[in-house]
Order: sequence, then structure tokens, then C-alpha cells
Amino acid sequence: MLGACTLIFSVATILMGAVNHYWELTLLRMVLAFGEAGCNPMAAGILSDLFAEEYRALVMSIFNWGIYGGYGIAFPVGRYVTAANIWGLGWRLSYYAGGVVGLVLALLTYTTLRDPQRQAIGEERNNANGEKITLWQVVSQPRMVLLCLAASIRHMGGLCFAYNCDLYYQTYFPEVDLGWWLFAVTICIGSIGVVAGGVLSDKIVATMGVKSRLAVLALSQLIASPLAFGSVYFEPTGAMISLACSYIFAEMWFGILFAILVEIVPLAVRSTTLGVFLFFMNNIGGNLPVLVEPLSKAIGYRESLWVFYVGAYFLSSILFFFTMFLMEQQPVAKPALEAPPMRPKGVDNTAFEAESSRL
Repeated sequence: MLGACTLIFSVATILMGAVNHYWELTLLRMVLAFGEAGCNPMAAGILSDLFAEEYRALVMSIFNWGIYGGYGIAFPVGRYVTAANIWGLGWRLSYYAGGVVGLVLALLTYTTLRDPQRQAIGEERNNANGEKITLWQVVSQPRMVLLCLAASIRHMGGLCFAYNCDLYYQTYFPEVDLGWWLFAVTICIGSIGVVAGGVLSDKIVATMGVKSRLAVLALSQLIASPLAFGSVYFEPTGAMISLACSYIFAEMWFGILFAILVEIVPLAVRSTTLGVFLFFMNNIGGNLPVLVEPLSKAIGYRESLWVFYVGAYFLSSILFFFTMFLMEQQPVAKPALEAPPMRPKGVDNTAFEAESSRL
């Protein structure tokens, strides 16, 4: 299924490079989304079964590293490959090349990846009582609803900056080309934040449980908020420094979020729940940034980014903080101490000395 989904969105990407009408681009973008939608839930389910708890957030973070890699590469590719007009293809070459890479990955996924044995983890492992649980029982929990709302708001803030950063810097600083700077900050600094969040939450979860992951989420977004403000307030140099510092903390969230989800969702509905969660998160967080334009006409472009970009970071930190109190404190699983081997009675041979030891 994962290989098929990768194949669908890769073919759609290639065909997007050949469009001649806007409706064709829109339709193919929907096909791309159809294929892409299945990848994250299934990949998260596979990874949660492959790796132990002490590495779970780090593994999810490294997986989501791909988001920042692709996002960062989009800046130089979108600007400079298009401007180079290689073989007269212009912007179309970016879609062709990206789609071909996807086809290769789809083939590798289908031929080399195998389903691991499913395993109960997190709360399900600690509370294994054999009760059957439904999807509705999971997604209707107050903690799940609040977590989804917090994630949607945070996703909105990130997408708001992603959609507008290039246009914003070109509007306010047209004389400065920040394409490579955005590439470096997104891939290098953003990736550091992604991995740091995974490592940090994995270290402290061993003593504090799943609540510690939410504590890291809330604190990281709170620290990132004023730094994000600086990225759309200062001049180019100060803005890039603020953006880099913001990314270290802001981008901790995605891997930690999925580590939390796989720990609190039962095995039987894990991938389905992740799909439902992503559906709401992407539809809320993905569509709210369209409000930037009407608000910018009322209060200004920069000011509208303060509301939807910086404000979303801050609000999400508050919501993550309150979600922490809805989490059940589960006992942290500790490895059982091995009992000393039982020595059969009447076979005590401690006084025996080998001939070689006397020599």
C-alpha cells in the first residue's frame, strides 16, 4: 500500500509538469494529495513497530526530516532551475525530476520494505486488558480533540510562513536574494530542531512518561514564538538569524507529536487514527492561511503574519500545555531484573580446581 501511494503521487507530480491549463494542475494536485495522504499514517505505523520506545521520537523526527529537506530544496529549485530554463522546460523540469525520484522510491519501497510484526506499545502495553476499542472511542477522547486542535493551530502557523516567506521577503526586501539563505536555514537549522526534539523527549520520557513529550512541545513552541516574530520584523540579516534560532525550537514538534500519537492509540486502530488526525490537522491548518490575504488588506501584510504565524506558535504552546493535564500518567516500563540462575542441589562444585589452573 505504501509503495502504491508513492507511485500515485509520483506519477501525478510528473504529469503536473506537462499541464497547459489551471484546471489540469488542480485536478492533478488532488490526485497527488490522494496518494500522499496514505504515506504518513502507514509509515508512522511501520516505524512504531520497528523501533523501541527509547528511540521512538528520534525515529519519527528523522522520518519527518524529509519535510524540511523537500521544503528547503524547493527554494533554490523553484527559483534557479526555473530561471536556468534547462532544455527550454523552465518550471516544468522541477516536476519531472521530482516525480522520477519518486518513482525510484516507489519501486524500492515495494521491493525491499516488509511489514514488521505489529506490537502493542505505550498505554496499550501497560493496560492490556483484552477490551476491544473502536475508532470513535479513540478520536472522541478530550485529550485527542485538544491535541488535534493544538496540532492544527501549529500546522497553520508553519504553513502560513511556508506559503508567504518568499513573497514576504521579496515584498519588503526586493534588493536582497534570500533563496539560498532560506534553503540553508530550513534544511540545516530546521533539521537540527527536528532531531533535537526527538532526542530530548526520548531522554526525559524514560522518567516522566508521555506527559514529558507534551511538556517539550509546549516549551519549544513558547520559546520559538518571539524568535518567529523577529523573523518577520527585523531587516534581512536579523530576520535570518531570528528564523534560524526559531527553527531550532519550532521544528521539534512534528516528530514528538507522532511519537505521542502512536503511544496513546491502540494497535487495532493506530494507522486509521493517524489518518483521521492528519485529515483534520491538514484541513484546518492547511486552509486557515488563506485568511492572511484579506487580513493583510485590513492591517498590513507583515501584521497579518504576526497574527497567523507568530500567534499560531504561541497559541499552540498554550494548547499543548493544557493537553498535558489530560494525559493519563502511565507507569514507565522498566526492564525486569534477571534472576540469578538456579543451581541444582547436590551439584555444587565450587571447590573444584582444574589441573591447568594449578599449573
